[in-house]
Amino acid sequence: MADGAYASRVTGAGVRPMRLLVVGLLLVPLALAHAQDAPRNDAALASDDSISVLSYNIHGLFPLIAKDNPRDRIPTIGWLARRYDVVLFQEDFEYHDVLHRQLAQHVGFQGNGMGWDPRRVAVKALLLPVSLPLPYFSPPYGAGLSTFVHEDFARTGDSGRKAYDSCYGWFGDHGDCWSRKGFLRVAMETLAGLVDIYNTHLEAGSSRRSVEVRGQQLEKLATAIKERSDDRAIIVAGDFNISFNRSGDADIMRRFRRRLGLDDSGAGPVLASWRERDYILYRSGPDIRLVVEASGEAMEFISERHALSDHAALYARFRVDQMPPNAP
Repeated sequence: MADGAYASRVTGAGVRPMRLLVVGLLLVPLALAHAQDAPRNDAALASDDSISVLSYNIHGLFPLIAKDNPRDRIPTIGWLARRYDVVLFQEDFEYHDVLHRQLAQHVGFQGNGMGWDPRRVAVKALLLPVSLPLPYFSPPYGAGLSTFVHEDFARTGDSGRKAYDSCYGWFGDHGDCWSRKGFLRVAMETLAGLVDIYNTHLEAGSSRRSVEVRGQQLEKLATAIKERSDDRAIIVAGDFNISFNRSGDADIMRRFRRRLGLDDSGAGPVLASWRERDYILYRSGPDIRLVVEASGEAMEFISERHALSDHAALYARFRVDQMPPNAP
């Protein structure tokens, strides 16, 4: 799970629900003005030969766990996200339907479910008397992944999802075993051809064992990409929980990128106080070249004092070119 206390300009134990509601209302006219006045090269306004991608961990947990009321901010997140061609959410555990209503012109795909691990099934049964009367409370969870692709690019018959085999920690090290993390693949149809989009959320802890689990998860993801998308251009994004300041993390990320030939889009937080953990990576294919036109932090998800989640929202805009025959 992500840290409970919000990074960046958010202070205190969490964002207060009333403040988030006010922030959401303030952001709507600002976003409208921005959408009307923005130049054509704005990150969220892709041209005919480009695609815009948003990746965002939205911290969509039960209010007591999230330490705020996500119902006050997640509709705003969905409303702002609809300007992007491809939207990848992590930790949307309780709020996929809320997001889907805001992204009416996108086709939605969900990650793997909770599965039948005996531990999670037992905990689910124990919590059932509590979860039935409580809205937005249904742990343990599946992957908590959603990918939304604009209907102009959607290819509904070409997707896949898979859970990771391992996790570490139920009551320590971020409680990763409360969700069955995994990855979600969705193909999109561009004018130049097919591009595979991978959305993932990795182990979050900082212990040696958590680093090992992250490495195992990246190995499984790399193997799946090699098997399914070796002949396609790919974009791999999400919450990797990778920090290059943490022993072992840098090595497993370098191995992952080297094995797949992935480049970093350069998407990253503007504010130094955000931890380095979310990435948008990419690779061209035999027939399609991806070129980064713009990337960074999507600042419409932050007001002067508050953020809409405890992660930075990252964006990248890619030009998608068809390779000429016999191109190197």
